[in-house]
Amino acid sequence: MHAGNDGRVSRRSFVLGSATAFAAAGCRSASPVVATAASRARILGSNAAVRIGVLGHNGRGSELTAGFRALPGVRIAALCDVDTVVLARAEAACRALGEAPRTFTDPRALLDSDTVDAVAIATPNHWHSLLGVWALERGLHAYVEKPVSHDVWEGAQLVAAAQRTGLVAASGTQCRSHKGILDAIAYAQSGALGRIRLARGLCYKPRTSIGKVAEPSAPPATVDYDLWLGPAAQQAVRRHKFHYDWHWQWPYGNGDLGNQGVHQMDLCRMAVGLDALPSQVWSVGGRFGADDDGETPNTQLVWIGSERAPILFEVRGLPASAHTRQMDEFFSARIGVVIHCEHGCVVLTSYYGGHAQDLEGKRIATFVGRGDHLANFIDAVRAGDPKRLAADVRQGHLSSALCHLGNESLRRGVEATMPTCDAALRSVPELGEAFLRMQQHLEDNALPSLAPLQLGALLRPDTDGNRHARRAYRAPFELKPQVAL
Repeated sequence: MHAGNDGRVSRRSFVLGSATAFAAAGCRSASPVVATAASRARILGSNAAVRIGVLGHNGRGSELTAGFRALPGVRIAALCDVDTVVLARAEAACRALGEAPRTFTDPRALLDSDTVDAVAIATPNHWHSLLGVWALERGLHAYVEKPVSHDVWEGAQLVAAAQRTGLVAASGTQCRSHKGILDAIAYAQSGALGRIRLARGLCYKPRTSIGKVAEPSAPPATVDYDLWLGPAAQQAVRRHKFHYDWHWQWPYGNGDLGNQGVHQMDLCRMAVGLDALPSQVWSVGGRFGADDDGETPNTQLVWIGSERAPILFEVRGLPASAHTRQMDEFFSARIGVVIHCEHGCVVLTSYYGGHAQDLEGKRIATFVGRGDHLANFIDAVRAGDPKRLAADVRQGHLSSALCHLGNESLRRGVEATMPTCDAALRSVPELGEAFLRMQQHLEDNALPSLAPLQLGALLRPDTDGNRHARRAYRAPFELKPQVAL
């Protein structure tokens, strides 16, 4: 194979091979296909700059650009965004610092350009897995923001692509790199407070109405809307705020459970040692207090069965009451995790740590300490060793999948009254208790006590794998199956 002056194997000299696709997260292997994409990856010496391309710049992408720029031996080599105004703003910020990245509006052009060694993907959710797979197939390492997928099926395809190519594929669940978090979870698992009985994730985050359009609107003139949609079905825009509010519409986003909640779900899963799809998932909730174009729930409970201890997740987008803008707290946490043990609990109140307390509420230990998730990714890229990652895409896939399954349970459920839900959920004590508090929360927001909810279907993901929701991909943005699921 011929290598260019920078050590990169020429694409023209790349020889297709074949490899058997690895099973991912308990999935069955598909037929053997594709190639040794890892052989296309540039071999990086200790002195070589790692060239990064960042895809998506209207939010998290700008933070990733700044984070990678701060690392020694890393160069921002390319930027990509389908909105030319957003792209120009990101380019101007780079050039003001003396950088000269190439710019692209089409991610395929960036991936095929031989400009970068790795990409950071911070696009809307419905693009995450597809871009991750495309990057790996082209011999590029990938950092994929959370959720690493838009549904369970495509997350498994991303994991399989990473395993098949052997390239570095990281998940943007950065809490796994912070010492305070790791120490707190280790303390809970040590038995110092007795057996872990429940891991509770909290996303009490204010979310106001996104409004309601009278009729479909045109996308911004600066946006290539066909590229923005990518694998999603062709459809008109039905939201006032084009950027960001896609989070609350099912074709593109996953609600706050699959947005902010992925971080806290990841920590819950770490705490209880759940390393596969769960045995049961059950959800209840709805979208309350807003007649808008949002589709995802702003109030939701998800119960997840696992062998060691269950997980219970709570989403609240409404304030504590109709008379305040303040959000509720639970064990002093709003966005965090409470690991309930026999003799107390561990409370994670930030991305960087938390504390332990006994049953009387007395604090008995404090945990704090940061790490650098992006530096961890670069270290793994330099070594060409995915095992160095604090959070590879398999971990990101499983945590994202728990959120997707919670939403899937809700969407496959039925409309039911509060009393009906109450009677049904009492069969699971933790869920029944949380539902009583959710009822009170809705009443405190002056919402009718008999308002209909969506009572989710009870899913058994470890046995019903083939029933997972899967989008119909739009040509030419198909995600080709890597493994059967």
